[in-house]
Amino acid sequence: MSTQMRYPKNTYQDSSHDSGEWKDLDNILIDDWELLACCTLSPNQKPNSLVVTNFKFNIPQDAIIHAVDIRLDFHRDSSQNSINLEPPTVRLINVKEDYESKPLHGPTVSPIERSVLFDGSNMSPAELNNPDFGVEIIFDENESEFSGDLFFDFVRISVNYEEQRFVIGSLNGEGFPVKEKPLQKAVGETFIYTVLFNNSNGINKDPQDIKINLPEGLEVINHYFGSDKKGKIEVNEIDYEEDRFDFDMLTGEQEIIYDDDKIDLDTLIWHTGVKGIGMSRLRLELKCVSEGFKEISAFNEFSGTGAHFYVEVHPEGYEHEPNVYEESLLKWKSQLDVDEDYQTLNKEVVIEVNNLNREFDKAQEKVDNLKEYVIKWLKRDLKPKTKFKALTDVSFTINRGERVGIIGFNGAGKSTLLKILSGVLRPNSGSIHINGKVAPLLELGAGFDHNYSGRENVFLNGAILGYSREFLEGKYDEIVEFSELEEFMELPIKNYSSGMIAKLGFAVATLVEPEILILDEILSVGDVRFQKKSGDKLKSMMNTGTTVLLVSHSVGTIRAMCNRVIWLDHGKIVMDGLTKDVCDAYVEAAKKASDDELTGLEI
Repeated sequence: MSTQMRYPKNTYQDSSHDSGEWKDLDNILIDDWELLACCTLSPNQKPNSLVVTNFKFNIPQDAIIHAVDIRLDFHRDSSQNSINLEPPTVRLINVKEDYESKPLHGPTVSPIERSVLFDGSNMSPAELNNPDFGVEIIFDENESEFSGDLFFDFVRISVNYEEQRFVIGSLNGEGFPVKEKPLQKAVGETFIYTVLFNNSNGINKDPQDIKINLPEGLEVINHYFGSDKKGKIEVNEIDYEEDRFDFDMLTGEQEIIYDDDKIDLDTLIWHTGVKGIGMSRLRLELKCVSEGFKEISAFNEFSGTGAHFYVEVHPEGYEHEPNVYEESLLKWKSQLDVDEDYQTLNKEVVIEVNNLNREFDKAQEKVDNLKEYVIKWLKRDLKPKTKFKALTDVSFTINRGERVGIIGFNGAGKSTLLKILSGVLRPNSGSIHINGKVAPLLELGAGFDHNYSGRENVFLNGAILGYSREFLEGKYDEIVEFSELEEFMELPIKNYSSGMIAKLGFAVATLVEPEILILDEILSVGDVRFQKKSGDKLKSMMNTGTTVLLVSHSVGTIRAMCNRVIWLDHGKIVMDGLTKDVCDAYVEAAKKASDDELTGLEI
């Protein structure tokens, strides 16, 4: 499920005879609780209708719309004798069908976010992407005998949708043969070309065909497919004559085992075996029979062409250095059942977050010392603290093996979210369900005593993570070797640099591959060599199915490490989806962000 949240770019008022005119209408385009549009109403007078358009949605054309959630805020002035209006009518405009509803409450004194929810099953992405799509807000007359002001703050729309996601790939890992750095081979040698085809949400249940574009001079000498694929399908969708099925006695679910993959070696068309949610995988063992620069690709009508794979074939007997790509491929081949792409097929939910809220007290003034505080307290001169909402109604699920990046401008709530998931903070409301052992690596030195030596902190931090002393003693040399701190383990870590502390913390936290690893900016510390070393360690853990949550100020790191991204802004989820889609939207939004919001970020 993906979500796009947008504010309008255009607004205008539809005036009628004797209706109240809105002032400062452009303030509706800004959600800041301070700049407001205002309309002064007399008894029996109604305000002009408001129209907001141009939400700039970019929902994929093949997506299925589930819901359109409209949030708006309006309130009346706080005078004792003020206006009284019924809830307004909220109407979608420039859509084929009629959508009209009302929030539960009319204007009150307090600014309260109202919600109107529409079923989106009959809406199309083209309608919502249209700049003319919008919302009309129609107020009734002021029923009070008094005059007063009606204020309006914002209109915001969130669209929940699922898109038909066919993803075609070729194991684009380290050393993947690109045009600038092709795979080096000699005539007579062989290599492996792998294609992955993922139906990530099962909207389209039709089996797919993949055309392998193989150039002259390469010959298929062997082919094989990935391990068994299983996908779930609703009972009423089962064709008992065509599908083979098993019945799960524990869950009562029908589990369909689909037909095997097939490939026509004459046409090189691969008929994938997966229907619904799942992944098909094909490996071709290819022999180089002639010299030249070769380009291989795979094509599907829905997902287009996958990454192009390049090979430079030299004369027979040509000696070349080992290929990094082939080294990693051989390792992956021997560990088929635990590689990262196979893990993405596992739909077991390991983290479920529902309506998470967290707020903090925010002081209105700075008090430098206790004496000043006591004096101000005795004089009743202390300003009351205000509430700051760090997270608001945050909900999401994460499946086992996913690599989820958390991005957002400064103050978005990223670190607060990870601290709650790690058990460091408690939410004010909402629920969290975690299925698996969590290894959090948050602030530098968290769980360390700076007066203890590096050695003592290994056992202290390891105990916090649940390791026994006997286990840590057996792994101590491994920790020291990975952290590269052999000469400093007997020194108090208060003498360590931040990079040294990070090395030690990372070495302990990743000693045993956890089921869930939570990282907050930890990969950006230490020297460049250790950053690569820790990154490689993290990739290795990903290959075995470790679920990773990563906060990083670097969009490049998120793009390289994650296959899904959640974008937080002011404590709310703005977007949740594929890495490229979310990061592209985030980078675009950064062009309009303030300097304070962007400080320290690598966009």
